[in-house]
Amino acid sequence: MRKTLISMLLLLPAAAGSAQERPLATRSIPSDQLCGAEVSLVVPSKAMKIAGGAQREKQLFSPGDAVIINAGSAQGLKAGQRFVVRRIVADRFAHATIGETTRSVHTAGWLTVVEVQADVAIARITEACDGVIQGDYLEPLVVPPPPADLIGGEPDYARPARLVLGDERRQMGGAGSLLVMDRGTDHGVKVGQRLTLFRQTLEGKGPVAKIGDAVIVTTHPETSLIRIISSIDAVYVGDLIAIHR
Repeated sequence: MRKTLISMLLLLPAAAGSAQERPLATRSIPSDQLCGAEVSLVVPSKAMKIAGGAQREKQLFSPGDAVIINAGSAQGLKAGQRFVVRRIVADRFAHATIGETTRSVHTAGWLTVVEVQADVAIARITEACDGVIQGDYLEPLVVPPPPADLIGGEPDYARPARLVLGDERRQMGGAGSLLVMDRGTDHGVKVGQRLTLFRQTLEGKGPVAKIGDAVIVTTHPETSLIRIISSIDAVYVGDLIAIHR
């Protein structure tokens, strides 16, 4: 079986030209819409994983590399399907979200299935946020909606959100950084909504200290990925966010 898979991998550059062209549409996806951190309140199944590549000792993969997936047609895979590549990151500094354990999910990139057998498949890495590694798990790629126009409004300091984590255990950021806040579509927020990052003074009795501006990039039911537009100081996990309404 291993020799058969390696033969398939070695033939891919010539045999899978048309399959390699199929994922080009994903190149128009802004990387910050897929590459930022996510929060999972449940343990992902991680049933479908990257099992390796053509070289037994190679465990790190980049765009253009072909990899083996531990699932095939018997599990419903078909050539042309696209998946995001993810891994759980143990982050003891992440703030708890809605009273649950916050699990940091890192997106390493995305890939396209090019050849399928009964219980195994070959895929090609389409894009990488950083290195894709053996053991990373796969989830179906859901193309996010295009970035929305910025939504105005005034900052609501009375009902603040909070930054709960950064990608790959990052605890701080600045202009351009991607962080996760503990508000999502269940709280009425939308992609493109403006945000004001701030800290309280005098234990909440003094004026707010504004530290930056941000915008919502992608949303989930309980959390959202935000991009910091500007800041006058380092932004830390745990800082408060006034949502413009």
